[in-house]
Amino acid sequence: MDMELQRVTLEGYRPVAHTMFSQEETLESIVPDACPDIARIVSASGKVFLKDKELGEGALRLSGTARVTVLYIPEGEEQPRALEVSIPFQCARDDPKYHAGCPVLADIQAPSADARTINPRKILVRVGLAVWAAAYEQESRELTADVEGGGGEGLQKLVVPRKCCVIPDVAEKTFAFSDVLRPPASRPEMEELLLYRAELGPADAKFIGKKLVLKGEVQLSVVYRSGDGLCPARFELPYSQVLDVGEVPDEAEPEVSAVLKSVDCRLREGELEVSLEVLAQAAVWERRSVALLSDAYCVGAPIDVERTPVRLCTMAERSARRELGRKLCESGIPAKQVLDCAAVVSSLAGAPAEGGMEFTAQVNVTVLYLSEDDALCGVEAGIPVACRVDVPEGCQCACRCRPAGEAAAVPVTGGLEVRFEAEFSWTVTREEQASCVTGVKPGQVQDAGPRPSVVIRRVERGEALWDIAKSCGSTVDDIRAANGLPGEEAAVGALLLIPARRN
Repeated sequence: MDMELQRVTLEGYRPVAHTMFSQEETLESIVPDACPDIARIVSASGKVFLKDKELGEGALRLSGTARVTVLYIPEGEEQPRALEVSIPFQCARDDPKYHAGCPVLADIQAPSADARTINPRKILVRVGLAVWAAAYEQESRELTADVEGGGGEGLQKLVVPRKCCVIPDVAEKTFAFSDVLRPPASRPEMEELLLYRAELGPADAKFIGKKLVLKGEVQLSVVYRSGDGLCPARFELPYSQVLDVGEVPDEAEPEVSAVLKSVDCRLREGELEVSLEVLAQAAVWERRSVALLSDAYCVGAPIDVERTPVRLCTMAERSARRELGRKLCESGIPAKQVLDCAAVVSSLAGAPAEGGMEFTAQVNVTVLYLSEDDALCGVEAGIPVACRVDVPEGCQCACRCRPAGEAAAVPVTGGLEVRFEAEFSWTVTREEQASCVTGVKPGQVQDAGPRPSVVIRRVERGEALWDIAKSCGSTVDDIRAANGLPGEEAAVGALLLIPARRN
């Protein structure tokens, strides 16, 4: 009795680690000779540029540069000056789930920065880094979908249709673009650039054949000097890029993110010359239907069946929701005009809640403003934002939070009212073990002696007709016909007539 297993292969990636952590970097810096002595530091703001991602056995390493812009009032002057300090960094995270060669999606932000004077020519700069990273492991699983052969000797097969989720590809691409910008006609001309900040907004993604088309924009905020006054401006720089992801169905869902690798913003003859380098990243989620040969036996001849448990991701639900963050930031100096407002997530923590998880993001907000007498001032505040996610029992949830849109601050009595939206995006997954036939061969014939022509069998709790038919050497179809059952289920405690074994 020759039998041959029909196999299918599931190839792709599985998420093995999802983490967010923070660290601080400090550096002492000398004021350049071309800059005047520092009398008072007004504010410090940071921006981070990722350079390399390296994953070794049990360790993740991310490196890059943090740039901190320090605005200060020089001795003997009233107008602010800008000083930029570059701090190289390396972020490390140990986890036994990390393996060399695993692709990693990562992002690094600078939710906080400050500077203090050691003396008028020397400052100590600190920047806080918030790191998000998700690692994926390549895997190939061979499943048995069917078995053929058996010589027509009553081979019975339990083929179970299963829904599973796979990640067929994890892709990334670095691209660069540039632009020349001028302020709107309603704004005065730019004479000196004091501060610039680039933010990557959410990207739209669409599959076209083997390509994933990303469209998004970089939001550039600047503060500049014009005459004796300070002015804000905001620009939108759209981009479009194509990532190769292989053949995927139209209903596949991309999980995309982008991170800045470098930004160069220079003022030249009243125009801003901007050059950016961006790393686009994507993990593709796909739902598939597979047939799984879960069991087999033969009523005409004995066979030996080997079954092995296989892991399947049977559910992957991705969703997102925006939550409003709002707070009155008290300031000792009343504000007249807001020049810049930035919101960055510094940490994200989850705690069990009834029916799911509650995630709380700590968002750090910094505001740069002018007082009633046109003095440059800064204020900073931490604002918690919560989001509740439904997570069915037995499932895991990976969540991420990012500010969405433009943060805004409005001068009010007692300080500034800050408002922003935080977008929580999450993926809920469930992994299950399923039994799969991995080997089948003829068994040893044994003389079992005479058997009764009629067998009465009571259905026990948890038993299916397949289990009863297999244990009694019958078939599901014969049991259904003998007992007039419309489907493949029988009530617990029911007495069933089991037809005699066929030879």
